[in-house]
Amino acid sequence: MDDKERIAGILNGYRGEIMAKCPKSLAIWHKNRSVMPAGVGSVFRLSDPFPMVIQRARGARIWDADDNEYLDCMLGFSVMILGNSPEEVEAAIREAMPRGTHYGQCHEHEYEFARLFCDMVPGVDKVTFCNSGTEATMYALRLARATTGRPLVAKFEGGYHGAHDLLAVSYGRPRPGLDLSGAIDDPAAIPESHGLAEGAWQGTIVLPFNHPAAFDKILRHADRLAAVIIEPAQGAAGAIPADRDFLAELRRITHQIGAFLIFDEVITGFRLAPGGAQEFYGIIPEVSAFGKVAGGGLPFGAVGGTADAMRLMEYDLEPERSILMAGTFNGNPMVTAAGMAVLNRLSSDPGLYARLNAMGDRFWVEINQFAQEGNYPAIATGVGSMFAMHTLPGPVKSVRDLRAGNGAASAGLRLLFRKNGLHITPSHGFMSTAHTDEDITRLIEIYKAAMKELRTQAIW
Repeated sequence: MDDKERIAGILNGYRGEIMAKCPKSLAIWHKNRSVMPAGVGSVFRLSDPFPMVIQRARGARIWDADDNEYLDCMLGFSVMILGNSPEEVEAAIREAMPRGTHYGQCHEHEYEFARLFCDMVPGVDKVTFCNSGTEATMYALRLARATTGRPLVAKFEGGYHGAHDLLAVSYGRPRPGLDLSGAIDDPAAIPESHGLAEGAWQGTIVLPFNHPAAFDKILRHADRLAAVIIEPAQGAAGAIPADRDFLAELRRITHQIGAFLIFDEVITGFRLAPGGAQEFYGIIPEVSAFGKVAGGGLPFGAVGGTADAMRLMEYDLEPERSILMAGTFNGNPMVTAAGMAVLNRLSSDPGLYARLNAMGDRFWVEINQFAQEGNYPAIATGVGSMFAMHTLPGPVKSVRDLRAGNGAASAGLRLLFRKNGLHITPSHGFMSTAHTDEDITRLIEIYKAAMKELRTQAIW
């Protein structure tokens, strides 16, 4: 037996243990497959060895269909910043529900929700609501192209901005064909799905993240570039934050050429600070896309920006130039009720973000110290209350750096996390106000135990 076969056998053993304790979950997933493609509603719910099937969630815990309990650091892909099923959100929904679950028209609570947005986020004078982060980034780019009259947009390699055709490009995930993705300082546009409209993604310029060559590439396309969109901290790439100086120079360059700077704050919005990444970094874009946290666990997205930048959404004032932005469920009263409950809590507790971000600091410090002392080729990354650990010594400045990681160790970590009761995405995790110091201790111990196990098995 060669080493590859030996490692595969060990990983398959972990898979077998997971499946043995989750027979009901596995059966439900197989039943789903008879009526749902792949048995899931989103490709990102597929996991090794099979998707999680959830029964209930409360606080910092989540239970699968077999009633196995997990420490939850996925938090609905970062949504549940107050923990699962927070009482204030449940109460707000119960209070709003008797008035009707959907109107398809304006209502007074839209103003209250929008007012909170504008008061909390320094770069938002006006905001409009939609139903997902994907919609939000789509509308933000449409607004930029309409305002500038320019056709091209730019994104960063490793950035995930939703599934629409314009930005489903160059996530930078490890996969076959990496030789097609271009030089590190000049990444190519690689479509991430079959069926994308060529005219859409081919109008997208891909920039190197945290690399000064990005600015030269922007200047080469300056006359035709409508916007540059960036995650101030890349999420799906692996909790990789942008350098503050890099963001500052990006702000200067986009202003110089008259292009929109768009922050994708779908993850960082209301997570890093009350005003999101723009408050955290002190850098203000023209427009931002939001989602996740501010919906309180219900489907939500938003586009917000300066009054000037949002001008072409003033449909009645700019009838000849305004963009099309519409949606049956935009500003749904259940969503505004849940969202107001979350934002009211986040804006009224002065110590909340200090506590959250201290949890992230503790994770990075302890994991990096453990890796260094034990000579593990590993590094913890992140910012605020978002975190990850990668199977390479680092530094990690972009998704390109992750290609040096140990694939078998990464797979083993994911399996051991699940086997040992940690619910987390393959690429990053999150803390919530429901997590305690004891929970963070347990999180760190689960990581350390998995690292030790993989060393014992001579996988890492």
